[in-house]
Amino acid sequence: MIFFISGGVRSGKSQYAEQRAKEFHSSNGRNLYYIATSNVYDLEMKARVALHQQQREQDMERWKLYERKTDLHQLLPVFQAGDTILLDCVTTLLSNELFQDGEITGKNWEDETYVRTLENKLTSLFTEMAKAPYIVVIVSNELSFEPMNYELSTQIYLRLLGRLHQKIVSLATEAILVENGIPLIKKKENYI
Repeated sequence: MIFFISGGVRSGKSQYAEQRAKEFHSSNGRNLYYIATSNVYDLEMKARVALHQQQREQDMERWKLYERKTDLHQLLPVFQAGDTILLDCVTTLLSNELFQDGEITGKNWEDETYVRTLENKLTSLFTEMAKAPYIVVIVSNELSFEPMNYELSTQIYLRLLGRLHQKIVSLATEAILVENGIPLIKKKENYI
């Protein structure tokens, strides 16, 4: 079962997602996992990662952390029925997969076959998560509110991210947009 939480940068989406994951965990009592996809590439990102780590450490819950930049499907056999998994975040995961950890010079993004294969790979990952007997809270950034007069690599990234968001929402039990710390429910299905 998937719960999709998106929002702009610094919207409060990660904090809200952590709260929801802990709520699910407290009701099922199994394992609580955190999959962090961040690639620490500058001082600001280092500070953001440290803040997230500090917030998790202060919780009473016991997070089991996986720091994984790509190939998340390799983690799926670890999870069992009743587990709660927080995946933060799709935007970084896609960037890592598409641009080889931020190296746009690799130019995989120019290869239509590579982009299609990557989209299928991630669509398969999210489909498998949706069908699994555990709960996955997925976080992603909303980047489609700005005009698309970017470099070609960024345009390809944004188009692919938009298609992935649509797929995740179609699979999700809930889709929530967080703006200024306020969760706005966009989709909600009965799951009890």
